Amino acid sequence: MSELVRVFANEGEPVESVIKRFRRACENEGILQDLKEKQFYKKPSLEKKLQREKALKRMKRKIKKERRLGLL
Repeated sequence: MSELVRVFANEGEPVESVIKRFRRACENEGILQDLKEKQFYKKPSLEKKLQREKALKRMKRKIKKERRLGLL
C-alpha cells in the first residue's frame, strides 16, 4: 500500500500548481491505481489469471524489442 503523500505550498505559489504537484505525486505513488484495483473483489483464481496474462504480455513485448534491436 502507498505511503502518505505530502505536498507543501511555497510562499506565493498559486493553488493550481500545488494541486498539480499533489496529483503528480499521487500518480507516482500509484494511489489511484491501488484504489481502482481494490474497488471490487477479485477471486484468487482471476487474480492469478490476470497476473499470467500480464507476464505473457511483458514477455512478448521484451522479445519484440530484442528482435527489433537484433539481439534475437
